[in-house]
Amino acid sequence: METSDYPEQDGPNKTKRGTYRVALDVPWRVDGAADDPEAPVVLCLHGQWMEEDFFALLLQKLHDLPFHFVTLRAPYPLKAPNENKIGASWYPYDGDRKRFLHELALTEGFILGGLETVERALGLAPRKRALLGFSQGGYCGSFLALRHPDRFHGLIVSGARVKTEALEDEMRAAAQSGMRALLCHGTRDRSVPLEAAQRSARGMNDAGVATALLEFESGHSIGRNQVRAIGEWLEEWS
Repeated sequence: METSDYPEQDGPNKTKRGTYRVALDVPWRVDGAADDPEAPVVLCLHGQWMEEDFFALLLQKLHDLPFHFVTLRAPYPLKAPNENKIGASWYPYDGDRKRFLHELALTEGFILGGLETVERALGLAPRKRALLGFSQGGYCGSFLALRHPDRFHGLIVSGARVKTEALEDEMRAAAQSGMRALLCHGTRDRSVPLEAAQRSARGMNDAGVATALLEFESGHSIGRNQVRAIGEWLEEWS
């Protein structure tokens, strides 16, 4: 939280502020039909209020493909008051754009560290990587992948928009690296309007990132038809 968010009171008090680091053990899982440690890795980032097992269940039809599907749990636990509902979030969000970009940059470090932990633990040395993010996972995942085209060669975003206005230089660098992208969106999505995904696709293509947009007769969800289309895209991309 920035100092300016809460005005300091007049008086003799001299306020000092800083941050401290918290180490957390956050679960992960890996699925897929790959035996080859050099097979492609697909990093999967779930939406807010989800966790790794639920997201892996939604994507289970992909797990017959010869990839390593690495699914991380987001680091911020959530629990709804007076409800038997738990999940996780990739970042706190209060609507402030500057703080949002700051939180995305922090989350980037968490995710890259988690991926490195998994690959090291399982001895994976993938010849290429893709990132698949849904909803909140799509927001932070697209931010991460486009800023690191040396690590990610493909990007799949479902139910989210890409922050193209904050990533102009990064998109051009990703285009030069040969990154390709797939955006999937429901025509009845009330959380993220379809028009936002359409603008994202135009912005990415204008920057040179080869981007396809697929529209589905659905709401804010990642259903069977989307998963099937994602699988076909991954097979062609690999």
